[in-house]
Amino acid sequence: MNLSQDTEDRLHRGKRQILDSFGADPNVTGAGIGFRRRDGQWTEEPAVVVLVAKKRPAALVSNRRLLPRTVEVDGVTCEVDVIQAGPFSTGGVATTATATATAITGRMRPPRPGCGISNSLDGDTVGTLGLFVVDNKDGKVCLLSNNHVVARMGRATPAEDIIQPGAYDGGKRPDDIIAFVKRAAPVPDGGSVDAAIAELVDQDAFVVEPALDRMPGPSAEHPVVGIHTAGDKYGTNALVRMDKALAALNASVAVRNASGKVVAAPDAVVAPKPYMKIEKVGRTSGYSSSIITVTGAESVINTPIGPIRFTDLILTESLGNAGDSGSAVFVGGDGATPVEPEEERPCPLLASVGSYYRLPLTEDNDLADDLRDGFLAQSLVGRLLIRLPYLNQQAVVDRLAGKQATGQELSYASQYYTKYHDFMASVLADPNSTAVVTQENLDDAALVIYGLTQSVLTGPESQLAVKLYQEALVPTLGMNRRQVLAYMNRPELYKLVYDAIAAVPSIETNGPLEMPR
Repeated sequence: MNLSQDTEDRLHRGKRQILDSFGADPNVTGAGIGFRRRDGQWTEEPAVVVLVAKKRPAALVSNRRLLPRTVEVDGVTCEVDVIQAGPFSTGGVATTATATATAITGRMRPPRPGCGISNSLDGDTVGTLGLFVVDNKDGKVCLLSNNHVVARMGRATPAEDIIQPGAYDGGKRPDDIIAFVKRAAPVPDGGSVDAAIAELVDQDAFVVEPALDRMPGPSAEHPVVGIHTAGDKYGTNALVRMDKALAALNASVAVRNASGKVVAAPDAVVAPKPYMKIEKVGRTSGYSSSIITVTGAESVINTPIGPIRFTDLILTESLGNAGDSGSAVFVGGDGATPVEPEEERPCPLLASVGSYYRLPLTEDNDLADDLRDGFLAQSLVGRLLIRLPYLNQQAVVDRLAGKQATGQELSYASQYYTKYHDFMASVLADPNSTAVVTQENLDDAALVIYGLTQSVLTGPESQLAVKLYQEALVPTLGMNRRQVLAYMNRPELYKLVYDAIAAVPSIETNGPLEMPR
């Protein structure tokens, strides 16, 4: 599948429209261009691809934040595809870098692309040697990797030591030094390159073919397209373009000719295209192969010096993990040899509320899913309540940001969490539970509501909570699980709850559900 130049230009203008209109939404993490996917399958429909931190059904997104299905550009309708990706982080040099059975963590002499390296001043960190290049200024052979791996995100001074193996893998001795920092590409906000070069100590001792012998070195038949730079918690990886990196560094891909002489190979680099098959060898995950899903992506990457907005990124999936930063990405492979993605992030709402009350709510994702899918989704009122956290999540996160509950709030929160956590889990796990709502349960709920009205809720929200307690919750006294579900399915109760919530301006409801006839 290929995009014509006219189509690419049109999609980029559509991308700009989307970012101008929705880029400030905290759930929108970026946008690029590519092809639409339907039910997990690729189509040949060109599309503006919008990245969101959490993808939800349209019914769970407020109208003002709902992304359009299409965008008009010069009178032409462009499709809009939404994928879950981002935010991104240059976690490749984190001290928590993992390793697989094929990880390249040991000493490698001569060094080869794919082995682990570090700047010796960067603590117990590690990244990947991407490939070898010729400095166009003086003809010296240098290794190329990310700026955040080699040059400490622009903070390094020339001649700082680059060691192999990397510091995290035990490389700290003088004889571990294989290169010296030479220069790094600038990293302005709105830039597109995270790359740096370091001059080899031994100009003759290196191998251009990547470690593990799973793929050949760079050539016109096996060109490089990008540098693995960042990732998110869903397995999406962000790459910077190799052609732009080399241009910014004034360097060329290094190869050996038939006689073994090192020469520059300008034809060993290509521009990225959506759906292009790619492969890499990296320190942590070894060999992997995927496909390019998005090109021309604009997104913020969290770096060691703070968030930076990058443009013209390449996105792919399941290509690398922490410690693979700096890996050179080549055209080739089967496009279907993935690495395991990192563990998914906890729900932001649970994280925010848990932080405020000092409760381990991020460990209760499964319990929250059981409450949503196994109980609330089975009734009219329940389905209405499911929508509210999604629609109002960011408002809650913003309201609690930087705040801490009082000592009394923390005490009560801990008390009720301990009292009801296991009880709720047991009731949710048993559809035939005979446990009933007691007066003690209602009294506890009243006390919780009172505490919220004193600290977290606004005046109208407090009035809403009291109204729903009195008119909707108190009547459940003596009901078991099945009876509560039947009660929550009553249209008159749904109308009472919906009308009360809709009357509070600070709460988004997104319109009522379809009522049964």
